[in-house]
Amino acid sequence: MEWIKYLHMTCALLSFSGFFVRGIWMIQDSSYRQLRWVKISPHIVDTVLLLSAITLAINLSLSPLEHGWLLAKIIALLVYISLGMIALHHGPSKPVRTGAWLLGMLVFLYIASVAFTRSAFILSPV
Repeated sequence: MEWIKYLHMTCALLSFSGFFVRGIWMIQDSSYRQLRWVKISPHIVDTVLLLSAITLAINLSLSPLEHGWLLAKIIALLVYISLGMIALHHGPSKPVRTGAWLLGMLVFLYIASVAFTRSAFILSPV
């Protein structure tokens, strides 16, 4: 089961890296954003990421109703996805898309910190 954890972490890193690069390309109005593999690969990576997360949760008997940090990750993931949609597809202007991209990266860092600390708080309460 250890390999699933590493698969999940690898996909998380690939997902963030792809989001970062596509955001740079969005800011630059790069034609790379229109390449077929650039449009398809995030869906593949994110699907494997989600499936590995579900597999880990089931194998470790983790329920978001019993583990607040897991619920926080799921809620933050929904925020991250929403910000990604605004940043890379539906933002009405480049400043809005850029702001959503920057906020999306911060939310991703929050998700990663929750995963590593198993605490929903950035700074653990005393």
